[in-house]
Amino acid sequence: MSNFKKNDMYYEEEYIWRRDKGDGPYTGKIDRDRLDRDEGYEVLDFANAWLSDSVPVSSLHKFEKMLRNDVPSHEVMKTKIIAFIRDNW
Repeated sequence: MSNFKKNDMYYEEEYIWRRDKGDGPYTGKIDRDRLDRDEGYEVLDFANAWLSDSVPVSSLHKFEKMLRNDVPSHEVMKTKIIAFIRDNW
């Protein structure tokens, strides 16, 4: 698990740093399983959970770029997103 911070993120200024209008209150399992790619705190938490603590910040940037540009936009389930990134890293 990594410990990257908000200011380490490549797209820091482009994320929403609060719950967006389409996102209701925390609903438990579904919020743990799905990723809202617009919300920076969700993307950062997801990246930190998936990336090793020994990787450089460039790996975080690669992760973000893949998430934004390569992972199909219809994929919202974290397990499917990780599978895609792992297969295409």
